[in-house]
Amino acid sequence: MVKIGKAGKNIFLVLLAALFFLPVFMTVGMSFLDNNMPTFQNYADLLFDCFVFYPVFWNSVLYAAVITIIGLLVIIPAAFGFSHAKFKGKGALFIFYIILMMMPLQVTILPNYIGLRDLGLINTRLGIILPACFSPFGVVVMSRYMQSINNSVIEAMRMETNSVIKIIFHAVIPQIRICIFAVVLFVFADCWNMLEQPLLFLRDINLQTLPVFLSNTEKYAGSVLFPAAVLFMFPVLLLYNFFSDSLEKGLTFGDLS
Repeated sequence: MVKIGKAGKNIFLVLLAALFFLPVFMTVGMSFLDNNMPTFQNYADLLFDCFVFYPVFWNSVLYAAVITIIGLLVIIPAAFGFSHAKFKGKGALFIFYIILMMMPLQVTILPNYIGLRDLGLINTRLGIILPACFSPFGVVVMSRYMQSINNSVIEAMRMETNSVIKIIFHAVIPQIRICIFAVVLFVFADCWNMLEQPLLFLRDINLQTLPVFLSNTEKYAGSVLFPAAVLFMFPVLLLYNFFSDSLEKGLTFGDLS
């Protein structure tokens, strides 16, 4: 067999990366073209003539930020319970969480719709926020990470207090900051890209999100959609740039034996 040298591997990785980033480069390039001529008019049309862009953009920011913050308040205690608490059925419950995490969105969206309809939360902001706050992904990732933290710090904290909240805040969170940053990035990105839920749960355009706006290709011209797609990338890219080191470290669980 022909051995591929280091240079060959690097060339292959560069080509693979270029193939991955090609749609991004094309989107950015198209946002500055009008009739094959370079222009900033597309951004002017979006920012000064397409006023529906502003509410959908800030709706996306609101949903993603609120879901991420509330989600952390659920994820951290639940992960601590799975990693350190002892109760009957913990293993079965954790497997159930993993099954939920692996289920495609199309399987869970109908039960969510029925539940929200019965609660009268269809076409409300709460109807978007509430189901997403209990996503099992963050719980599974963080509970695995917590198994590698220093338990002696937790035991020492238990000598001083019986409050689980104080133990989590003072003994657990300082040890899992890196994992928290990684989970924040994933949860925010997932919420930022929500499309199916706003399409099904919301009817008011003033409550819709930016992905819904970008999906209306028959309603808006490409001269507006391409610059909107470029601006759509910025929040997640900024978060990734800020949390990139923590993302790599936070998903390295270490020795869990």
